[in-house]
Amino acid sequence: MELDPSGEAPRTTRSGRGVLLVSLVAALGGVLFGYGTAVVSGALLYIDRDFALNDWQEGALVASALLGATIMVSVSGRLADRYGRKPLILAMTVLYAVGSVVSMLAPGIYPLLAGRMLVGFGLGSLSFVVPLYIAEIAPQQRRGFLVTLNQLMVTVGILAAFAVGYAFSGGGQWRLMLAAALLPTAIMAVGTLFVPESPRWLLARGDEVRARAAAAVTGLTDDLDALRRQLTPPPAQRAARGSSNPASTRFIWMTALMAFTVHLSGLNTAIYYAPRILSAGGLGIRSSVLGSVIIGVVNLLMTFVAMAALDRLGRRALFLGGLALMAVSGAGISLASFTGHQGSPVTVVLMCVFIAAGAVGPAPVFWVYISEIFPQQVRGRAMSLATTALWAADTIVALTFVPLVDHFSFQGTFLLYCGLTIVAIVGFGRSMPETRGRSLEEIALQTGQFTPSARG
Repeated sequence: MELDPSGEAPRTTRSGRGVLLVSLVAALGGVLFGYGTAVVSGALLYIDRDFALNDWQEGALVASALLGATIMVSVSGRLADRYGRKPLILAMTVLYAVGSVVSMLAPGIYPLLAGRMLVGFGLGSLSFVVPLYIAEIAPQQRRGFLVTLNQLMVTVGILAAFAVGYAFSGGGQWRLMLAAALLPTAIMAVGTLFVPESPRWLLARGDEVRARAAAAVTGLTDDLDALRRQLTPPPAQRAARGSSNPASTRFIWMTALMAFTVHLSGLNTAIYYAPRILSAGGLGIRSSVLGSVIIGVVNLLMTFVAMAALDRLGRRALFLGGLALMAVSGAGISLASFTGHQGSPVTVVLMCVFIAAGAVGPAPVFWVYISEIFPQQVRGRAMSLATTALWAADTIVALTFVPLVDHFSFQGTFLLYCGLTIVAIVGFGRSMPETRGRSLEEIALQTGQFTPSARG
Protein backbone atom coordinates (compact mmCIF):
# COMPACT_ATOMS: atom_id res chain seq x y z
CA MET A 1 0.00 0.00 0.00
CA GLU A 2 3.02 2.30 0.51
CA LEU A 3 3.75 4.44 -2.52
CA ASP A 4 6.48 3.61 -4.96
CA PRO A 5 9.56 5.91 -4.71
CA SER A 6 8.71 7.22 -8.17
CA GLY A 7 5.57 8.75 -6.70
CA GLU A 8 3.15 6.50 -8.56
CA ALA A 9 0.25 4.93 -6.68
CA PRO A 10 -0.18 1.15 -7.07
CA ARG A 11 -2.54 0.43 -9.95
CA THR A 12 -4.36 -2.25 -7.97
CA THR A 13 -5.32 0.15 -5.19
CA ARG A 14 -8.50 2.17 -5.62
CA SER A 15 -9.80 4.95 -3.46
CA GLY A 16 -12.71 3.14 -1.79
CA ARG A 17 -10.85 0.09 -0.56
CA GLY A 18 -7.60 1.98 -0.19
CA VAL A 19 -8.89 4.64 2.20
CA LEU A 20 -10.73 2.06 4.28
CA LEU A 21 -7.69 -0.19 4.64
CA VAL A 22 -5.34 2.69 5.43
CA SER A 23 -7.82 4.04 7.97
CA LEU A 24 -8.15 0.63 9.63
CA VAL A 25 -4.38 0.33 10.02
CA ALA A 26 -4.13 3.81 11.53
CA ALA A 27 -7.15 3.18 13.75
CA LEU A 28 -5.29 0.38 15.50
CA GLY A 29 -3.88 3.25 17.51
CA GLY A 30 -7.35 3.48 19.02
CA VAL A 31 -6.95 -0.07 20.36
CA LEU A 32 -3.79 1.03 22.18
CA PHE A 33 -5.57 4.14 23.44
CA GLY A 34 -8.53 2.18 24.78
CA TYR A 35 -6.52 -0.68 26.23
CA GLY A 36 -3.89 1.57 27.77
CA THR A 37 -6.42 3.69 29.64
CA ALA A 38 -8.86 0.94 30.67
CA VAL A 39 -6.55 -1.96 31.58
CA VAL A 40 -5.83 -0.33 34.93
CA SER A 41 -9.54 -0.72 35.75
CA GLY A 42 -9.26 -4.51 36.10
CA ALA A 43 -5.69 -4.47 37.38
CA LEU A 44 -6.24 -1.84 40.06
CA LEU A 45 -7.88 -4.08 42.63
CA TYR A 46 -5.00 -6.57 42.46
CA ILE A 47 -2.24 -3.96 42.38
CA ASP A 48 -3.85 -2.48 45.49
CA ARG A 49 -3.67 -5.93 47.11
CA ASP A 50 0.04 -6.35 46.30
CA PHE A 51 1.26 -2.80 46.95
CA ALA A 52 -1.24 -1.64 49.65
CA LEU A 53 -2.14 1.65 47.93
CA ASN A 54 -3.72 4.58 49.71
CA ASP A 55 -6.47 6.66 48.04
CA TRP A 56 -4.10 9.13 46.42
CA GLN A 57 -1.75 6.42 45.17
CA GLU A 58 -4.74 4.64 43.69
CA GLY A 59 -5.80 7.82 41.92
CA ALA A 60 -2.21 8.46 40.82
CA LEU A 61 -1.99 5.01 39.26
CA VAL A 62 -5.07 5.72 37.15
CA ALA A 63 -3.95 9.27 36.40
CA SER A 64 -0.26 8.57 35.62
CA ALA A 65 -0.90 7.47 32.04
CA LEU A 66 -3.34 10.34 31.61
CA LEU A 67 -0.76 12.82 32.89
CA GLY A 68 1.83 11.40 30.50
CA ALA A 69 -0.66 11.78 27.67
CA THR A 70 -1.35 15.39 28.65
CA ILE A 71 2.36 16.24 28.64
CA MET A 72 3.20 14.55 25.34
CA VAL A 73 0.16 15.63 23.36
CA SER A 74 0.90 19.27 24.18
CA VAL A 75 4.02 19.09 21.97
CA SER A 76 2.75 16.53 19.46
CA GLY A 77 1.11 19.10 17.22
CA ARG A 78 4.46 20.67 16.38
CA LEU A 79 6.06 17.25 15.93
CA ALA A 80 3.28 16.13 13.57
CA ASP A 81 3.54 19.35 11.56
CA ARG A 82 7.33 19.17 11.32
CA TYR A 83 8.03 15.47 10.78
CA GLY A 84 4.72 14.20 9.40
CA ARG A 85 1.78 12.16 10.66
CA LYS A 86 3.16 8.70 9.82
CA PRO A 87 6.58 9.00 11.58
CA LEU A 88 4.89 10.26 14.74
CA ILE A 89 2.44 7.34 14.75
CA LEU A 90 5.33 4.86 14.44
CA ALA A 91 7.54 6.52 17.09
CA MET A 92 4.73 6.74 19.64
CA THR A 93 3.76 3.11 19.07
CA VAL A 94 7.30 2.07 19.97
CA LEU A 95 7.30 4.31 23.06
CA TYR A 96 3.99 2.76 24.14
CA ALA A 97 5.60 -0.70 23.92
CA VAL A 98 8.54 0.40 26.07
CA GLY A 99 6.16 1.72 28.73
CA SER A 100 4.20 -1.53 28.71
CA VAL A 101 7.36 -3.54 29.37
CA VAL A 102 8.43 -1.24 32.23
CA SER A 103 4.95 -1.49 33.77
CA MET A 104 4.88 -5.26 33.48
CA LEU A 105 8.24 -5.65 35.27
CA ALA A 106 7.72 -2.94 37.92
CA PRO A 107 8.79 -4.13 41.42
CA GLY A 108 6.86 -1.40 43.24
CA ILE A 109 4.39 1.41 42.88
CA TYR A 110 6.83 4.12 41.75
CA PRO A 111 8.43 2.15 38.87
CA LEU A 112 4.88 1.17 37.90
CA LEU A 113 3.85 4.84 37.84
CA ALA A 114 6.88 5.61 35.63
CA GLY A 115 5.97 2.82 33.21
CA ARG A 116 2.37 3.96 33.05
CA MET A 117 3.51 7.50 32.32
CA LEU A 118 5.59 6.22 29.37
CA VAL A 119 2.49 4.41 28.12
CA GLY A 120 0.69 7.72 28.48
CA PHE A 121 3.29 9.51 26.35
CA GLY A 122 2.58 7.06 23.55
CA LEU A 123 -1.20 6.90 23.80
CA GLY A 124 -1.51 10.67 24.19
CA SER A 125 0.17 11.35 20.85
CA LEU A 126 -1.66 8.48 19.17
CA SER A 127 -5.02 9.75 20.42
CA PHE A 128 -4.39 13.02 18.59
CA VAL A 129 -2.46 12.06 15.47
CA VAL A 130 -4.59 9.06 14.40
CA PRO A 131 -7.88 11.01 13.92
CA LEU A 132 -5.86 13.86 12.42
CA TYR A 133 -4.33 11.48 9.88
CA ILE A 134 -7.60 9.75 9.03
CA ALA A 135 -9.44 13.07 8.58
CA GLU A 136 -6.75 14.24 6.16
CA ILE A 137 -6.93 11.12 3.98
CA ALA A 138 -10.74 10.68 4.06
CA PRO A 139 -13.19 11.90 1.40
CA GLN A 140 -15.77 14.29 2.82
CA GLN A 141 -18.78 12.00 2.36
CA ARG A 142 -17.15 9.27 4.49
CA ARG A 143 -15.07 11.34 6.90
CA GLY A 144 -17.34 10.97 9.93
CA PHE A 145 -17.51 7.20 9.45
CA LEU A 146 -13.77 6.77 8.88
CA VAL A 147 -12.61 9.02 11.73
CA THR A 148 -15.03 7.20 14.03
CA LEU A 149 -13.18 3.96 13.17
CA ASN A 150 -10.62 5.29 15.63
CA GLN A 151 -13.28 5.65 18.33
CA LEU A 152 -14.56 2.17 17.47
CA MET A 153 -11.07 0.79 18.00
CA VAL A 154 -10.88 2.69 21.30
CA THR A 155 -13.97 0.82 22.46
CA VAL A 156 -12.47 -2.46 21.18
CA GLY A 157 -9.38 -1.71 23.25
CA ILE A 158 -11.49 -0.90 26.32
CA LEU A 159 -13.49 -4.10 25.92
CA ALA A 160 -10.31 -6.11 25.39
CA ALA A 161 -8.89 -4.59 28.58
CA PHE A 162 -12.00 -5.58 30.53
CA ALA A 163 -12.02 -9.09 29.02
CA VAL A 164 -8.32 -9.64 29.70
CA GLY A 165 -8.84 -8.31 33.21
CA TYR A 166 -11.61 -10.82 33.78
CA ALA A 167 -9.60 -13.67 32.23
CA PHE A 168 -6.67 -13.08 34.58
CA SER A 169 -8.73 -12.04 37.59
CA GLY A 170 -8.88 -15.58 38.97
CA GLY A 171 -5.18 -15.49 39.80
CA GLY A 172 -4.93 -11.71 40.15
CA GLN A 173 -2.25 -11.63 37.42
CA TRP A 174 -2.16 -7.92 36.84
CA ARG A 175 1.29 -8.04 35.21
CA LEU A 176 -0.09 -10.20 32.40
CA MET A 177 -2.98 -7.76 32.01
CA LEU A 178 -0.48 -4.96 31.36
CA ALA A 179 1.75 -7.13 29.14
CA ALA A 180 -1.11 -8.08 26.81
CA ALA A 181 -0.87 -4.61 25.25
CA LEU A 182 2.30 -5.70 23.44
CA LEU A 183 0.37 -7.77 20.88
CA PRO A 184 -1.68 -4.94 19.30
CA THR A 185 1.37 -2.69 19.64
CA ALA A 186 3.44 -5.01 17.45
CA ILE A 187 0.66 -5.25 14.84
CA MET A 188 0.31 -1.47 14.81
CA ALA A 189 4.04 -0.89 14.35
CA VAL A 190 4.31 -3.27 11.40
CA GLY A 191 1.13 -2.00 9.73
CA THR A 192 2.23 1.63 9.94
CA LEU A 193 5.27 0.86 7.78
CA PHE A 194 2.97 0.17 4.81
CA VAL A 195 0.60 3.18 4.83
CA PRO A 196 1.20 6.45 2.92
CA GLU A 197 1.82 9.83 4.48
CA SER A 198 -1.06 12.31 4.63
CA PRO A 199 -1.42 13.90 1.16
CA ARG A 200 -2.57 17.17 2.72
CA TRP A 201 0.56 17.33 4.91
CA LEU A 202 2.78 16.54 1.91
CA LEU A 203 1.18 19.32 -0.14
CA ALA A 204 1.53 21.78 2.74
CA ARG A 205 5.27 20.90 2.76
CA GLY A 206 5.51 21.58 -0.96
CA ASP A 207 5.90 17.94 -2.05
CA GLU A 208 3.17 17.88 -4.70
CA VAL A 209 4.40 14.73 -6.48
CA ARG A 210 4.16 12.54 -3.37
CA ALA A 211 0.98 14.34 -2.29
CA ARG A 212 -0.81 13.46 -5.53
CA ALA A 213 0.42 9.87 -5.38
CA ALA A 214 -0.86 9.54 -1.80
CA ALA A 215 -4.14 11.20 -2.77
CA ALA A 216 -4.63 8.61 -5.51
CA VAL A 217 -4.75 5.91 -2.83
CA THR A 218 -7.59 7.59 -0.98
CA GLY A 219 -9.35 9.61 -3.72
CA LEU A 220 -8.49 13.17 -2.63
CA THR A 221 -7.17 14.69 -5.86
CA ASP A 222 -9.97 17.28 -6.12
CA ASP A 223 -9.57 18.31 -2.47
CA LEU A 224 -5.86 18.91 -3.05
CA ASP A 225 -6.69 21.48 -5.72
CA ALA A 226 -8.87 23.40 -3.25
CA LEU A 227 -6.20 23.10 -0.57
CA ARG A 228 -3.49 24.46 -2.89
CA ARG A 229 -5.56 27.61 -3.44
CA GLN A 230 -5.74 28.16 0.33
CA LEU A 231 -2.04 27.45 0.80
CA THR A 232 -0.94 29.85 -1.96
CA PRO A 233 -2.78 33.18 -1.52
CA PRO A 234 -1.83 36.25 -3.58
CA PRO A 235 1.51 37.84 -2.57
CA ALA A 236 -0.24 40.76 -0.86
CA GLN A 237 -2.05 38.32 1.44
CA ARG A 238 0.88 36.11 2.44
CA ALA A 239 2.17 38.24 5.29
CA ALA A 240 -1.30 38.55 6.78
CA ARG A 241 -1.84 34.80 6.56
CA GLY A 242 0.85 34.17 9.18
CA SER A 243 -0.97 36.18 11.82
CA SER A 244 -3.42 34.60 14.25
CA ASN A 245 -6.97 34.18 13.01
CA PRO A 246 -9.66 35.24 15.52
CA ALA A 247 -12.04 32.59 14.17
CA SER A 248 -9.47 29.82 14.65
CA THR A 249 -8.73 31.09 18.15
CA ARG A 250 -12.45 30.96 18.96
CA PHE A 251 -12.70 27.35 17.79
CA ILE A 252 -9.59 26.39 19.74
CA TRP A 253 -11.32 27.61 22.90
CA MET A 254 -14.57 25.93 21.93
CA THR A 255 -12.95 22.53 21.26
CA ALA A 256 -10.98 22.80 24.50
CA LEU A 257 -14.28 23.27 26.34
CA MET A 258 -15.69 20.29 24.42
CA ALA A 259 -12.75 18.26 25.71
CA PHE A 260 -13.43 19.22 29.31
CA THR A 261 -17.12 18.46 28.81
CA VAL A 262 -16.40 14.90 27.63
CA HIS A 263 -14.68 14.08 30.92
CA LEU A 264 -16.41 16.38 33.40
CA SER A 265 -19.59 14.58 32.40
CA GLY A 266 -18.09 11.57 34.21
CA LEU A 267 -17.88 9.40 31.07
CA ASN A 268 -14.42 7.92 31.58
CA THR A 269 -14.94 7.69 35.31
CA ALA A 270 -17.58 5.04 34.65
CA ILE A 271 -14.98 3.15 32.57
CA TYR A 272 -11.89 3.49 34.76
CA TYR A 273 -13.66 2.84 38.05
CA ALA A 274 -16.47 0.49 36.97
CA PRO A 275 -15.25 -2.47 39.08
CA ARG A 276 -14.70 -0.21 42.08
CA ILE A 277 -18.15 1.37 41.76
CA LEU A 278 -19.83 -2.03 41.52
CA SER A 279 -17.74 -3.73 44.23
CA ALA A 280 -18.49 -0.87 46.64
CA GLY A 281 -22.13 -1.88 46.36
CA GLY A 282 -21.44 -5.40 47.61
CA LEU A 283 -20.44 -7.34 44.46
CA GLY A 284 -17.36 -9.57 44.63
CA ILE A 285 -14.22 -8.60 42.75
CA ARG A 286 -14.74 -11.04 39.86
CA SER A 287 -18.42 -10.12 39.56
CA SER A 288 -17.48 -6.44 39.49
CA VAL A 289 -14.91 -7.04 36.75
CA LEU A 290 -17.53 -9.04 34.81
CA GLY A 291 -19.92 -6.10 35.17
CA SER A 292 -17.27 -3.89 33.60
CA VAL A 293 -17.07 -6.32 30.65
CA ILE A 294 -20.81 -5.84 30.08
CA ILE A 295 -20.29 -2.08 30.12
CA GLY A 296 -17.46 -2.51 27.62
CA VAL A 297 -19.70 -4.50 25.27
CA VAL A 298 -22.33 -1.74 25.37
CA ASN A 299 -19.63 0.84 24.68
CA LEU A 300 -18.48 -1.10 21.62
CA LEU A 301 -21.94 -1.77 20.19
CA MET A 302 -23.11 1.82 20.55
CA THR A 303 -20.02 3.06 18.73
CA PHE A 304 -21.31 1.20 15.66
CA VAL A 305 -24.48 3.27 16.02
CA ALA A 306 -22.38 6.44 16.14
CA MET A 307 -20.52 5.42 12.97
CA ALA A 308 -23.80 5.01 11.12
CA ALA A 309 -25.33 8.21 12.50
CA LEU A 310 -22.51 10.77 12.29
CA ASP A 311 -22.70 11.34 8.55
CA ARG A 312 -26.52 11.15 8.54
CA LEU A 313 -27.64 13.08 11.63
CA GLY A 314 -24.62 15.33 12.01
CA ARG A 315 -22.16 16.16 14.76
CA ARG A 316 -24.19 18.74 16.65
CA ALA A 317 -27.34 16.62 17.18
CA LEU A 318 -25.39 13.63 18.45
CA PHE A 319 -23.19 15.70 20.76
CA LEU A 320 -26.06 17.56 22.44
CA GLY A 321 -28.42 14.56 22.49
CA GLY A 322 -25.76 12.31 23.99
CA LEU A 323 -25.01 14.83 26.73
CA ALA A 324 -28.71 15.13 27.58
CA LEU A 325 -29.10 11.35 27.99
CA MET A 326 -25.91 11.23 30.06
CA ALA A 327 -27.31 13.86 32.40
CA VAL A 328 -30.52 11.87 32.89
CA SER A 329 -28.79 8.52 33.44
CA GLY A 330 -26.13 10.09 35.65
CA ALA A 331 -28.88 11.46 37.87
CA GLY A 332 -30.34 7.94 37.91
CA ILE A 333 -27.03 6.46 39.07
CA SER A 334 -26.97 8.99 41.88
CA LEU A 335 -30.53 8.15 42.86
CA ALA A 336 -29.78 4.41 42.79
CA SER A 337 -26.84 4.94 45.13
CA PHE A 338 -28.94 7.12 47.44
CA THR A 339 -31.66 4.46 47.69
CA GLY A 340 -29.21 1.63 48.40
CA HIS A 341 -29.08 0.04 44.93
CA GLN A 342 -25.41 0.75 44.21
CA GLY A 343 -23.82 -2.38 42.77
CA SER A 344 -27.24 -3.88 41.95
CA PRO A 345 -28.49 -4.71 38.42
CA VAL A 346 -30.19 -1.31 38.48
CA THR A 347 -26.82 0.41 38.68
CA VAL A 348 -25.35 -1.81 35.96
CA VAL A 349 -28.24 -0.93 33.63
CA LEU A 350 -27.98 2.79 34.38
CA MET A 351 -24.22 2.73 33.83
CA CYS A 352 -24.80 0.96 30.50
CA VAL A 353 -27.23 3.71 29.46
CA PHE A 354 -24.72 6.34 30.62
CA ILE A 355 -21.91 4.74 28.61
CA ALA A 356 -24.19 4.20 25.58
CA ALA A 357 -25.09 7.90 25.51
CA GLY A 358 -21.44 8.88 25.68
CA ALA A 359 -20.44 6.34 23.02
CA VAL A 360 -22.99 7.69 20.54
CA GLY A 361 -22.57 11.36 21.37
CA PRO A 362 -19.71 13.27 22.98
CA ALA A 363 -16.90 10.69 22.69
CA PRO A 364 -16.93 10.11 18.89
CA VAL A 365 -18.16 13.59 18.01
CA PHE A 366 -15.24 15.24 19.80
CA TRP A 367 -12.62 13.38 17.76
CA VAL A 368 -14.39 13.92 14.45
CA TYR A 369 -15.10 17.57 15.18
CA ILE A 370 -11.57 18.60 16.15
CA SER A 371 -10.16 16.79 13.11
CA GLU A 372 -12.28 18.82 10.67
CA ILE A 373 -13.05 22.24 12.18
CA PHE A 374 -9.55 23.74 11.72
CA PRO A 375 -7.79 24.77 8.46
CA GLN A 376 -4.68 22.95 7.25
CA GLN A 377 -2.21 25.62 8.40
CA VAL A 378 -3.16 25.26 12.07
CA ARG A 379 -4.82 21.84 12.19
CA GLY A 380 -1.95 19.98 13.84
CA ARG A 381 -1.28 22.57 16.53
CA ALA A 382 -4.97 23.32 17.14
CA MET A 383 -5.87 19.63 17.47
CA SER A 384 -2.92 19.21 19.80
CA LEU A 385 -4.24 21.96 22.07
CA ALA A 386 -7.76 20.51 22.09
CA THR A 387 -6.42 17.03 22.85
CA THR A 388 -4.20 18.42 25.61
CA ALA A 389 -7.32 19.86 27.20
CA LEU A 390 -8.99 16.44 26.87
CA TRP A 391 -6.17 14.63 28.65
CA ALA A 392 -5.86 17.34 31.28
CA ALA A 393 -9.56 16.99 32.09
CA ASP A 394 -9.24 13.20 32.09
CA THR A 395 -6.31 13.40 34.51
CA ILE A 396 -8.16 15.74 36.86
CA VAL A 397 -11.29 13.58 36.91
CA ALA A 398 -9.37 10.31 37.34
CA LEU A 399 -7.21 11.73 40.14
CA THR A 400 -10.09 13.31 42.06
CA PHE A 401 -12.83 10.69 41.68
CA VAL A 402 -11.92 8.54 44.70
CA PRO A 403 -11.39 11.55 47.04
CA LEU A 404 -14.66 13.09 45.80
CA VAL A 405 -16.55 9.88 46.49
CA ASP A 406 -14.98 9.63 49.94
CA HIS A 407 -16.01 13.20 50.68
CA PHE A 408 -19.35 13.58 48.88
CA SER A 409 -20.42 9.92 48.30
CA PHE A 410 -21.26 8.36 44.91
CA GLN A 411 -24.56 10.16 44.64
CA GLY A 412 -23.03 13.57 45.32
CA THR A 413 -20.22 13.00 42.83
CA PHE A 414 -22.52 11.93 40.01
CA LEU A 415 -24.88 14.81 40.75
CA LEU A 416 -21.90 17.15 40.33
CA TYR A 417 -21.12 15.59 36.94
CA CYS A 418 -24.80 15.87 35.99
CA GLY A 419 -24.89 19.59 36.79
CA LEU A 420 -21.76 20.30 34.75
CA THR A 421 -23.25 18.39 31.82
CA ILE A 422 -26.42 20.49 31.86
CA VAL A 423 -24.37 23.69 31.79
CA ALA A 424 -22.44 22.33 28.79
CA ILE A 425 -25.65 21.51 26.88
CA VAL A 426 -26.80 25.12 27.18
CA GLY A 427 -23.42 26.54 26.14
CA PHE A 428 -22.81 24.33 23.11
CA GLY A 429 -26.41 24.63 22.01
CA ARG A 430 -25.62 28.28 21.32
CA SER A 431 -22.11 28.06 19.87
CA MET A 432 -21.50 24.79 18.00
CA PRO A 433 -21.79 24.92 14.17
CA GLU A 434 -22.45 21.81 12.08
CA THR A 435 -19.64 20.40 9.88
CA ARG A 436 -21.31 17.39 8.25
CA GLY A 437 -21.14 17.02 4.45
CA ARG A 438 -18.40 19.58 3.73
CA SER A 439 -14.78 19.21 2.70
CA LEU A 440 -12.15 20.38 5.18
CA GLU A 441 -11.42 23.34 2.92
CA GLU A 442 -15.12 24.31 2.73
CA ILE A 443 -15.38 24.17 6.53
CA ALA A 444 -12.42 26.53 6.87
CA LEU A 445 -14.11 29.04 4.57
CA GLN A 446 -17.61 28.75 6.01
CA THR A 447 -16.44 29.14 9.63
CA GLY A 448 -14.56 32.34 8.76
CA GLN A 449 -11.08 30.88 9.18
CA PHE A 450 -10.31 31.87 5.61
CA THR A 451 -11.68 34.80 3.62
CA PRO A 452 -12.41 34.70 -0.12
CA SER A 453 -9.63 37.20 -0.73
CA ALA A 454 -7.08 34.70 0.62
CA ARG A 455 -7.93 31.91 -1.79
CA GLY A 456 -6.00 33.17 -4.76
